[in-house]
Amino acid sequence: ECAESAEAVFGIAIPPTLLLGQRPVNISRCALSTRKWIVGSRKAQPKEFPHMTAIGFQNTENEILWLCAGSLISDRVILTVAHCTDSNWGAPKWARVGDLNLAQTNDDARPQTIKIVEIISHPDYKQPSVYHDIAIMKLETPVTYTAWARPACLPVDLPDIDNDGKAVATGWGRFDWTDDKYSDDLLKVMLSLVPQQSCNESFFEDGNTQLKRGIVDEWQICAGEEGRDACEVNSGGPLTVFNTNHDCMYNIIGIASIGRLCGSIIPGVYTRVYHYIPWIERVAWPEYFKNNQDT
Repeated sequence: ECAESAEAVFGIAIPPTLLLGQRPVNISRCALSTRKWIVGSRKAQPKEFPHMTAIGFQNTENEILWLCAGSLISDRVILTVAHCTDSNWGAPKWARVGDLNLAQTNDDARPQTIKIVEIISHPDYKQPSVYHDIAIMKLETPVTYTAWARPACLPVDLPDIDNDGKAVATGWGRFDWTDDKYSDDLLKVMLSLVPQQSCNESFFEDGNTQLKRGIVDEWQICAGEEGRDACEVNSGGPLTVFNTNHDCMYNIIGIASIGRLCGSIIPGVYTRVYHYIPWIERVAWPEYFKNNQDT
C-alpha cells in the first residue's frame, strides 16, 4: 500500500498545446525541499503533511466541530485513536483532508470533506484504559489524490523510529502555554522520543485507571520535550518520521493518545502503530486478505 501511495507524489502535466510535439511529463507534487526538520517551526506549510485529516462531529445546530485528527492511509481509510470514535454528539460524521487552516479559505489548501460511513475500534480497547487506543474510519467516497491530499505509510520493520530519536507531531490545537485558544492552523512540533522507563516514572502510579500497567513499550511510544511538548493537540494526530524507502513520504509511528499540559516535563503518550499493523491491514483492506486466501 505504501508503494502505491508513493506513486501519488507524482502527477502528469500537459504542456501548453502551442508547443507542438511536446508529450505529457511526470512532475513531483512533493512540497518538501529537505528531509530535515526545522526546529522551532509552528505552523505547517502548504502540502507539507498531506496525510493530515481533521475529524468532525456534528452538533445539534448541525455545525461541524473538528475535535480530533487522523491520518489518511489509503484513499478511503483514516487511522486515528479509539477514544475519538464517540463524543457528546455521538460518533464522528465527517473527515476533511487537504486542509491547512480549518476556518479560512485563502490558506493555499485544497480541502476535501467526505462523510465517514464506518468506524472500527480495536477490540481490546476498553475505557477508561488507554491501551489499544486505535481505530479505523472508512469514507463514503475516495479521496482524490493531489499535492494537498495523499496517504502516509505504516512502519513495516523494527526499529520503527529514527536513529536521531526525533519525530514530529502534527495537529490542530495548542502547542504553547501562551496560547489562550485552540488554533485553526495545522501545527507541527519536533519532539524527542522518551525511553519507556523514564516515561513510566511519569505515569505509573496507584489508582491510574488509564494506565494500570504503566507504559507498555510494545503498545506505546512516549514523546515530548520541555517547552516544546505537543500540548492539547488534537487526539488522533500522528507522530511521524521520514520514510527511508520512498521520497516525500512519512511513516506514522504513533497516534496521539494522551496529551499533556503545556510546559509540562511529562511526555505525551502515543499508540505504537507498528504493533497493530496486522489488525490495521485486516480491518482496513479486508478484500485484499479475502482474495489472497481464496487463491
